[in-house]
Amino acid sequence: MKARTKTLAAISFAVLAICLIFFLMIYQPGAGTYVRADKLQDTPEKYVEFSLADIAKYPYVEEAISNPGKDIKLPSDYNENMTEFANIMWDNRTEYIKLNNEYYHISYYSAD
Repeated sequence: MKARTKTLAAISFAVLAICLIFFLMIYQPGAGTYVRADKLQDTPEKYVEFSLADIAKYPYVEEAISNPGKDIKLPSDYNENMTEFANIMWDNRTEYIKLNNEYYHISYYSAD
């Protein structure tokens, strides 16, 4: 192999390695917005009561309630209903809901 070919191969390898490192630094598969519901044993002091029809407007909250303790990742283009839900909770100054005589702590957060 000629020296020029070796040099070209080394440069190509270095560029590939730099691109790979850059990609690994910016790629974060866990990044996004999540909602989670944890079932409570005791009645919280303050909560918002939802009916089944009300909670159906927020399918990811409904999914979180169906799978307590599991983080449910929201699609990146899904924010409108979650903002409405978050505003309801914020206006009532609580993180707790009541649904079918059961109580849940709702967490809504972003992971970067």
